[in-house]
Amino acid sequence: VAISALAEGADTLFAEAALLTQVPLEIVRPFARYADDFVTAAGRRRYQALAAFARKEARLEFAVRSVDAYQAAMRWVVENCDLLVAAWDGAPWGRKGGTAQAVRYARLVGRPVIHLDVERCLVKASSGA
Repeated sequence: VAISALAEGADTLFAEAALLTQVPLEIVRPFARYADDFVTAAGRRRYQALAAFARKEARLEFAVRSVDAYQAAMRWVVENCDLLVAAWDGAPWGRKGGTAQAVRYARLVGRPVIHLDVERCLVKASSGA
């Protein structure tokens, strides 16, 4: 099973790759009107199409966009996966609920991480501990 929040970029590409290879997709929606968070009409359509193909959608209780909603979605992804795949530049900072925080949280709770280093085009694996 592939798990994603379907954010634009690597999350979307990951979900599309999963579906293309017939891996079931499960998603999390951080807040009620998440589709409105996509800047372009094409981005919204892409999100809606992927959401329609998901076999399961977790809907978090947040009504509106917030840092807390994004952080909760990030935690949901980490807590529900067996292995976190992170396409990330490796920068130790970032926004709350972003990839850097997801990697730190995954390591904290013992999830193994596959780091797709977008700066150097390398794949690095680490155990959760």
